[in-house]
Amino acid sequence: VGRINNVDVRNNIQFQDTILHLVGGSNRSTKTLDFWNVDPATLEFRNLGTLPSGLPDVYGFCLYRDPKSGKGYALINSKTGKVEQWELFYEGLKISGELKRTLQLTSQVEGMVADDGTGKLYVGVEEGGIYSFDADPDGSTNGVLLAKSDESNPNIKYDVEGLTIYPVDSEQGYLIASSQGNNSYAVFERSGENKYLGSFIIVDGNIDGAEETDGIDATHLSLGDNFPKGVFVCQDGYNYDGDKKVSQNFKIVDWRELEKVLAGF
Repeated sequence: VGRINNVDVRNNIQFQDTILHLVGGSNRSTKTLDFWNVDPATLEFRNLGTLPSGLPDVYGFCLYRDPKSGKGYALINSKTGKVEQWELFYEGLKISGELKRTLQLTSQVEGMVADDGTGKLYVGVEEGGIYSFDADPDGSTNGVLLAKSDESNPNIKYDVEGLTIYPVDSEQGYLIASSQGNNSYAVFERSGENKYLGSFIIVDGNIDGAEETDGIDATHLSLGDNFPKGVFVCQDGYNYDGDKKVSQNFKIVDWRELEKVLAGF
């Protein structure tokens, strides 16, 4: 379907009398927002169409479900630092949308994540840190730089890349960012002013660790007996099989292992 760059998912989004399990992504080949529905029984994908972005290139992407209205939104950005926020509709078995607002950040952006519980949007400026916005399209277009999310923090080295949220309850949990320049991951409180807690790295074990990470994700949902508290997933830019360099892949970390690290912050 083209060069899909960032991907996000939302289960159980209500569109009038239809519930969708929505997958969306930024398509760099067509400069569009692309959408699919996943059948929870068969895991089969059904194409829901595209929305044409007005950006010169498309890069980062995330979905957002407003906790008050239940409305679904998609956000997409470009290397120019501009972000588009689209309200989503479902008509004629296809997703349609209306551009609700644009945001302009200081320089190149990529990673984004929206918090359905707290109503915040986080955007990573690759050489500028993490900015927080009101995710409501009627909210302020002025972002707030998270303290210690830039290189004033000695544990962060540009670029700031992927962002993800691990919820503990409706408001508590963690915001995690990939610090690509030093192969680490910075952890912030999910609530309040997003206090910086500490950083961790993924080291070699039975398989190699992770370096040069772009995208990350996390889920708090149980994935069975092996991962009852979910997982943290990161892209590995330098992947080795023994001493042999092989294709990039993704590393999966049991959240229970990360819990041990977070307890020490």
